[in-house]
Amino acid sequence: MKKFERVAVIAKPQGAISRYVSDLVSLIEQSGCSVILDECAAGHLAQSGSYESGPAGEIVARCDAAVAIGGDGTMLGAARATAGLEVPVIGINAGRLGFITDIVLEDMHRLLPAMLQGQYVADRRRLLEGSVWRENELLFEGLAVNDIGISHGRALGMVEYTVYVDGLQMAVQRADGVLVSTATGSTAYAMAAGGPIMHPSVSSMLLVPVAPHTLSNRPIVLGSHTSIDIEVNETRSAVASFDAQVLIDVQAGDVLRVRVSDKSFTMLHPVGYNHFDLLRRKLKWNYLPQAERPIHTPLQNQTTPLQTPHPFAGTKR
Repeated sequence: MKKFERVAVIAKPQGAISRYVSDLVSLIEQSGCSVILDECAAGHLAQSGSYESGPAGEIVARCDAAVAIGGDGTMLGAARATAGLEVPVIGINAGRLGFITDIVLEDMHRLLPAMLQGQYVADRRRLLEGSVWRENELLFEGLAVNDIGISHGRALGMVEYTVYVDGLQMAVQRADGVLVSTATGSTAYAMAAGGPIMHPSVSSMLLVPVAPHTLSNRPIVLGSHTSIDIEVNETRSAVASFDAQVLIDVQAGDVLRVRVSDKSFTMLHPVGYNHFDLLRRKLKWNYLPQAERPIHTPLQNQTTPLQTPHPFAGTKR
């Protein structure tokens, strides 16, 4: 596997992570690699002037790997920046859940040097590409790692929309919104909205209505070679969302077009990575609801708890 020489560091802009960014930069240099900082990472370092720096979308083109430190949102930005480039991304979780930033801060010093020396598991993921059209004119186009969709804006009313698949009408729905998700995004907003979890190797798209008015409107998995058009029929306020990080105001008559992109990005995991183990840990699938212990774990040195007698047991009346 490939060893790396120039590494981009991409950091989340806010949060008390300056110490961890400094430790990360030192660790990369100790591993024999040179470092280039994105603007956010440079903002966390007092001595950033001694390093090359620039916008993430520019510095990754000058590197052969990138390390994103932050939450999953930071990783999404890094993935979009490296889309279509042979620049893999390693995720350091300084956020909360961390589905795609799978190295916790406590393990960074133990795992990262070996990965930079070529000991890793490569995981290639497909992206979505979306475009917003108004009266046959292109308003916006962009990529997404997790999902692209339409949701209500500040008015908080429902959105009425029509879904077309390869030009054929599929449904007319009223809902808080609708998502088109990748397999990567199936453990994000789509899962919270009731969609199924898809294995990362699946390149299909997942269409998920968000809080639909008609409960028979269900999530549906669509082929990777299809094109989905979502036409806004009626709304007081709505936005088109790309990874919930880029928002475009839309109005009745606008069309959001989504398909699987030809572009992909590559995540790197530590040796021994297993997607099902990730699901078990993050979603607590290996714990019984009545006892905080893993299923099939032998009971060691456990005695039967004493039964507390009823306070009136044996009392004569």
